[in-house]
Amino acid sequence: MDDNKTLRDELTVLYKAGHFVFVPFFRLPKKNGLFVPVYERVPMNENDFYQVQGNFGMHHFAMMKLADAAGIHWSSDGINVGRIDNRSNPNYCSFRVVAKLRTTEGLWQELAASKHIDLDAKRGAIEVKHAEAWDYKDKFGGGKGPQGWDVKKPWPAKKDEYVLKFTERDINQLKENIDERCESGAQVRAIKNMMHIPAVFKADPKNKNVPGCKMDFYVVRYILDPSNPKVQEKQLEAFSVAYSTIYGLPAPQMKGLPYVSEPKDVTPEEAPKETPKEPFEKLQHQDKIEGIEFLIKETGYKFHAENVATLPLKEWSDKELISYYNHILEESNQ
Repeated sequence: MDDNKTLRDELTVLYKAGHFVFVPFFRLPKKNGLFVPVYERVPMNENDFYQVQGNFGMHHFAMMKLADAAGIHWSSDGINVGRIDNRSNPNYCSFRVVAKLRTTEGLWQELAASKHIDLDAKRGAIEVKHAEAWDYKDKFGGGKGPQGWDVKKPWPAKKDEYVLKFTERDINQLKENIDERCESGAQVRAIKNMMHIPAVFKADPKNKNVPGCKMDFYVVRYILDPSNPKVQEKQLEAFSVAYSTIYGLPAPQMKGLPYVSEPKDVTPEEAPKETPKEPFEKLQHQDKIEGIEFLIKETGYKFHAENVATLPLKEWSDKELISYYNHILEESNQ
């Protein structure tokens, strides 16, 4: 039996259509355990990319969107991550990050990446860049360049003064946020390696100013199976502990979830007959709606679908209500 045949077929269609599809560890399991695969569509736009030598790279913030969708966590172990240089040279920084991705068994696989910035080594390249800029402005300044654009005369007028001024400006700007540049660079390297993202994306053959890739990215991650009774029980236990810790009161009973009350000393004659709780899927339509409303209130779930949907919950199908209920449980347990 292939538990993930439907998901596998959907991803295959998307991949053949040219979309970027990320599946951790290359394949989906045929038999699910405590953790199950789900996928998320991550829409991109042209602002998520930047041009580089006729191709396109992906900005750091776009990479982080994909990392969030994949469930990538960043290690906070102070010994192994962060700045790893001795900070003795203000023009040098070395930063290390460790990314963690959940496997099909629910374990964590780690991947480290580093980024180094040496402003002393960069100085020569920066000087060359501004020397070429001075030559261009000195030749076409006061008129128009080869492409028909207005060109200003160089200032300072002397080449060595011009190069020194703008080189120092660039070095100082880089030095101000050298930590952040190193950290984001290390994160980009880790995400690229872990999610198999290409170094560059080709330009659209019909329009060289936009990337040629499709703007929808589909990312698979593994989560605890929200339909597993044992998972539901643990979620309720965690909710009860959190509720009692915050309010100092017993947690309220939640509809649609297994609930175990505190044991009481009663005689056999006083003991009530047990009435098993029906699973959420078997509740009546109105009871499902009430269960969802109660779950939203108790978990503090902020994004009530009814606020953006075209139909109120009472007009949703049972299948839609069940899917939404499981979604809230999953999100509240992240």
